[in-house]
Amino acid sequence: MQEGRDDLAKQALLRHNEHGQGYVQLHETWIKHREETERLKVSLRQLNDRIEEAKRKKNILIARQKRAEAHKRIQETMGAISDKSAFETFDRMAEQIEHEERKLLAAAELNEDLSGDTLVKQFATLETRADADQQLADLKRKLGLLAPGQPADTKQLGKGAADAELVEDDDAGHAH
Repeated sequence: MQEGRDDLAKQALLRHNEHGQGYVQLHETWIKHREETERLKVSLRQLNDRIEEAKRKKNILIARQKRAEAHKRIQETMGAISDKSAFETFDRMAEQIEHEERKLLAAAELNEDLSGDTLVKQFATLETRADADQQLADLKRKLGLLAPGQPADTKQLGKGAADAELVEDDDAGHAH
């Protein structure tokens, strides 16, 4: 303007106004983009949270399914082992133990007859009988027929041992 060129000054002012408007538009666009970026970040965090929650739920469901399968296997196993079959197994084991006791008693009597040392043989027989009683009690606990800490009823073993002695008295001189 000092040079007398108002036309150049006018053009400079027009450009200045255009740049000012461009600045305002770019600034508004930047603000919109910044807000949109923040919304996207929040959405991304929420999505990650939902993904993590889904993973936790999946792990819980898998654990529940495995627990249910294990429970089913236990129930099937327990169903297969009825009380009757458990008692039958127990009775067979008791019979086997009694048979072994009778054999030991017969061997002890035979050794006693041959060696004449009855006191040692009587202690050995008592130890064997006590071991068989303990094995029977352990088997009862394992099969759930005897609660832990409950004393075992050893009358059956005593009866079997007494029967074995009676049989051996009747069959004196015969080895089994």
